[in-house]
Amino acid sequence: MNACSSTDLSVATLHAYIRAWATGDKDLLLSLFTEDGILEDPVGTPAFSGHDGIGRFWDFAHQDAGRQLTPVLEEIRANGDQAIMRFTMQVRAPSENAGVDLSIIEHVQFAPDGRIRHLRAFWSQAHAAKPEGMAFLVPDIEDAYQN
Repeated sequence: MNACSSTDLSVATLHAYIRAWATGDKDLLLSLFTEDGILEDPVGTPAFSGHDGIGRFWDFAHQDAGRQLTPVLEEIRANGDQAIMRFTMQVRAPSENAGVDLSIIEHVQFAPDGRIRHLRAFWSQAHAAKPEGMAFLVPDIEDAYQN
């Protein structure tokens, strides 16, 4: 596979990743990762490994059935089997009139078939903003590690 086509595949995978979050499609998201894929979200916390671990992270993000997750893609830069993506995840909990706009930069390494081998999300509380007219929603990532 030449560099151009692997880059195109990487970009297509990241667009599908954003679509999975936007549409609430857990199966699509998991299909984008290799079976032994790794998700660090955020970097510095314990990684989620394999489809079971990544699925646990997804379930944490969707723990409230009324929670709305809207990723707003800002930029993708891809070269060969690696890419960086910048987006804002708009999280809303309408029942609580609470939300957060989280600015995220992700570094992604891809397998030869275009699936995600390792995704590292860079963000901290310093990259979180309270939406106007809403209470500040502060999810506790520790909840994602509970079985």
